[in-house]
Amino acid sequence: MWQNIIILFIIVACMFFLGRRIRRQLSGSKPTCGGCTGCDDPSAKTKDCETKITHTLH
Repeated sequence: MWQNIIILFIIVACMFFLGRRIRRQLSGSKPTCGGCTGCDDPSAKTKDCETKITHTLH
């Protein structure tokens, strides 16, 4: 009984994270700029902060 509950929890968690990743890719949301400081300040932006970073699934 407990094994089934644990497996169900693991499957639900995987579905949640997979769904979140798919939703982000389909919506085209821009990820954070990679940790640069001052992204709120337009004069402090670097080229990496201004471009959209795309991640490919391997």
